Amino acid sequence: KAKISVDHFHVIQRANLMITQVRRRRSHEVLQRRGRAADPAYKYRKLLTCNLENLSIRQVERLKLILEADPELGVIYGIKEHVRELLKTRDIHDFQSRWAVLEESVKATKMVEAKSLFRTLTAWRRELLVFIHTRLTNARSEAANLTAKNLKRIGRGYRNHGHYRVRILLYTAGLRPC
Repeated sequence: KAKISVDHFHVIQRANLMITQVRRRRSHEVLQRRGRAADPAYKYRKLLTCNLENLSIRQVERLKLILEADPELGVIYGIKEHVRELLKTRDIHDFQSRWAVLEESVKATKMVEAKSLFRTLTAWRRELLVFIHTRLTNARSEAANLTAKNLKRIGRGYRNHGHYRVRILLYTAGLRPC
């Protein structure tokens, strides 16, 4: 009777990828080149992927300048924030109302990136509802698998089993060999 739940980290990661794709596309459309350090949208590209509530006042002002300079970035940033709000819900009825807002926002735009994200979310809607209901993800098992892979990677190349064992023990203790 186990149900599959979506990991909210990966949903947010997909929304941030959507912003990056739009930022790059807009740079090519407007400037006919890749972004450079002097371009505000490129210079402050990390601000576009940050949580709005975690930004300082100064960072929010920079973000406003970027979004005002390019309306498409503003729209896509709004859609990303709708996705984040959707994942914060803990109640099915609240989820349904926020889903409707997200759907209307995506339908109002003609951006391929937003429509692609919404198709992905629609395909995983049942799993999203499981996450909203249970708040459970596979994050712990992913962390354990990553730790195991890193331990194997650290030991690679050692022919002496004793050295391999010491290396792993030092790594798991948080120490790094000299």
